[in-house]
Amino acid sequence: MLLAAASSPALAALTRNDVLAKAKAGDDPKTIIAAAFPGGALQQIAPKPIKVLIADQAPRVILSGQTPLVLRDGGLRRAPNITVPAGHRIRIVRTKRAFRVDDLDKPGRGRIMVGPVRLDSGAADTGILMAEPLDRRFRGTMRVYASDGRRMMVVNELSTESYIRGVLPGNMPPEWGDATPNALVVGAVAARSSALTARAASTKAVFNATSDDPLYLGLDGERGQTNMAIDGSPRWTVVMAKQPFEASFPVVGGDITIFTPDPGKPDQVASAPATTVRGARAGATAAAVALAMTFQGTPYVWGGAKPGGFDCSGLLYYAFGQQGVNLPRVAEDQARVGTYVPQSQLQPGDAVFFADSSGYIHHMGLYIGGGKMLHAPQTGDVVKVVDITTGYYASQYAGARRYSP
Repeated sequence: MLLAAASSPALAALTRNDVLAKAKAGDDPKTIIAAAFPGGALQQIAPKPIKVLIADQAPRVILSGQTPLVLRDGGLRRAPNITVPAGHRIRIVRTKRAFRVDDLDKPGRGRIMVGPVRLDSGAADTGILMAEPLDRRFRGTMRVYASDGRRMMVVNELSTESYIRGVLPGNMPPEWGDATPNALVVGAVAARSSALTARAASTKAVFNATSDDPLYLGLDGERGQTNMAIDGSPRWTVVMAKQPFEASFPVVGGDITIFTPDPGKPDQVASAPATTVRGARAGATAAAVALAMTFQGTPYVWGGAKPGGFDCSGLLYYAFGQQGVNLPRVAEDQARVGTYVPQSQLQPGDAVFFADSSGYIHHMGLYIGGGKMLHAPQTGDVVKVVDITTGYYASQYAGARRYSP
């Protein structure tokens, strides 16, 4: 049976804001760490495997990758490795005593596996997308285990370094890295120390992504500033008596509030500079809208960018591409090209984006006027028109870009 993670972290002598103040004053990370953890020392410790429970009681699981993945039956010692092509969706459901595994993009007879079912992304930077029951990407390997009844739990297995990439942005504000990167380096060392301490307590320990502190946000929660801090402190860990020390910075009255991914934050879309999109011309936008509207009812396919199936950015990539307008492929990059458009000035053909409070752009659509957009929503749904002026899309609205006159 899976075990809970280790006990709560020991608090440091400094708060997070103290760390920021010392970094602003010019203190280097080693000096700050010495003040934060008296009696501790710094040592490089090799990465260890970490297990994170990211979903439980799931009636079905759908996983896919932007690169080929390796599928394996973890319940059979000599089970062969099966290559899953890039973009193919693997659906996993429980049978009475085993698991049924289907490639939704290669119709045919499904596989029966003893389980746990293992899907590995190797060193791919794009990781594995869990389209259901979440819509978020994770590095490393996913293992799907039996839970109660015919439901399942999903455990993300990855290295310490990859784990803290998904932890640090929820533990210290990434924007600190813009002016005071040393503060984030200290945070990276502390996060690594806590993870290795919990890992050392039991090789069977499993962190819980939704209830444990610190919050684990996966690959889509990563930020450039925090990743730089982790890369800039490779394997450095706080140790006491030659063992990792479980370290954490307390939050006190008046201290910072750590972000959680809700609701939307428009900064990223609005702050991107205006650029000229190659192929932009008069009339291209209207033609792209007219073409995109003909795809209503087309199935959502993660990674899809052709008439047989689209994901959210793939729909715009194809519709504009057919007019000779060359957009980047993914939503985050599409949010950085063209010209920013205030919400009050939206016109049909503008790309509208949706983000969480961390700035992560998780969705986009094609504005068609009247407060509505055409979009490819999620696995199991189809391209359709929805209102963006109320409810979920209004709360997550993050801005718009215009690609062509």
